[in-house]
Amino acid sequence: MSPRPRWRDGLLLAVLAAVILGGLVHYGRGLGDDADEPAATGPQRPTAATSPTAEATAQLEGSPPTDPAAPAAPTGGTCWDGRETSSLRLCGLPEGARGLAWVFPSFSDDRALCHKARPNDDNYPVVESYECFQHALGKPVTITYDHVKDPQQVEDWLLARVGPRNRHDLPGAHGGRCVFVDGVSRPARITGMYEQFPYAVSVYAASPQAAKIAWKKLVRQRPPENVRGIRNS
Repeated sequence: MSPRPRWRDGLLLAVLAAVILGGLVHYGRGLGDDADEPAATGPQRPTAATSPTAEATAQLEGSPPTDPAAPAAPTGGTCWDGRETSSLRLCGLPEGARGLAWVFPSFSDDRALCHKARPNDDNYPVVESYECFQHALGKPVTITYDHVKDPQQVEDWLLARVGPRNRHDLPGAHGGRCVFVDGVSRPARITGMYEQFPYAVSVYAASPQAAKIAWKKLVRQRPPENVRGIRNS
């Protein structure tokens, strides 16, 4: 037999190479298509790098999640004159007879026994003052309710008149209160004042014993934290 021409061998090799190359390309494309397919659906476990949300943590711990938009607890209240307020700091200081009746509930109870007093040049300066007439131990006593100009003036005047040894401090909000007892002068006198609010009350009696009884039974003052009003509970 005669030998096969060389060009036919070359053509056969070229066709065989083209078939092999086409198969490889098709297989490679199949691998790429498999990589682009979405993962199978179903419950997925978080990876170690995923941090649980605050809500999920709260649910796991059995407590509701914290809501940053939740409103704060109410801090308002009612002012001394009956107005509702978001903060007692917005309330003005009590004024006039109504204001004194708020600061001193005993003045409110005894208004029928009281009258407006004239300024006393021998006393500390006042804005408004009322005198009330009562009895203690069967003897007349006088109680004065004062809206003063400056509580520091009142304190200085009483310290000069009575002395620091006869001063009794009552701790509380806004500096608390203090009471000065004068059992030497006649009439005997007991004066109570607020450290940071311009209000004072005094009891005058013929004897120190009558003054003490009148102070304990007839005088009522609001706590310093309630001078401007009452906070919501």
